[in-house]
Amino acid sequence: MRLSGTKILLTGANGGLGRAIAAKAQAEGAVLALCEKTQELADAAKAALPDNANAIALAGELTDEAAVTEMVATAIEQMGGLNGVVNNAAMLGDDDGMPADTSLATWQATLDTNLTGAFLVYKAALPHLIKQQSGSFVSMSSVVAHSASAVPQIAYTTSKGALEAMTREIAMAHARDNIRANCVAPGPVLTPRTAHYFDSDEKWQARRQHIPMGRLGRPEEIAALVCFLLSDEAGWQTGGVYRADGGISASYVVDDSKGGSETP
Repeated sequence: MRLSGTKILLTGANGGLGRAIAAKAQAEGAVLALCEKTQELADAAKAALPDNANAIALAGELTDEAAVTEMVATAIEQMGGLNGVVNNAAMLGDDDGMPADTSLATWQATLDTNLTGAFLVYKAALPHLIKQQSGSFVSMSSVVAHSASAVPQIAYTTSKGALEAMTREIAMAHARDNIRANCVAPGPVLTPRTAHYFDSDEKWQARRQHIPMGRLGRPEEIAALVCFLLSDEAGWQTGGVYRADGGISASYVVDDSKGGSETP
């Protein structure tokens, strides 16, 4: 029960990773504020927990500073404090692809949600954590921040790289306040949101060749790493990016489907 009594705010709580992180954190003893963009989604995240007695469901649009400030303040009031934050909410637009093909609207919406949303959560939570001189942030990045995707997604990739840079900056700015900030960078994980990328043998084989371990990640594997970073066991770890990607970012592979030169 390494998170016993720890009060944690989790955004994107109703997604596949969000639900896994919530379940793992609760099993470790945490009290949770499950945050989503609508109350219906937040309530669904709470209902999915094995035991929802130690969880509250809150709604707030992450691109609205006033809404985020109110959501964080309400979480602190109702939980009786705040010890950890998981920035998990993210979006990937349908037309997020090659740079020339991605609409400006998708580019802006992706950065607003994935980057500005996390910034606003940091901004709202930091004064409380500074006052108590303790706390841990974990922001969900992606392997594409380190190894460009074989299937282009320019806005999403950019947002995750910037999220890591922002998190390092926050970690260094508040290290002497005993506030830690780290990122987890998953590779492809099988969730309801990502299932359509792998729902045929052809799609799966096209992606499998880029994963050294030859399988998708499991939500509970990511959740375990997140909860470790939230805990006091990770008390000397800040400013880091922890990759959980089946070896993708450590490998040297290319998509050779378009062919290439016959000679070196």
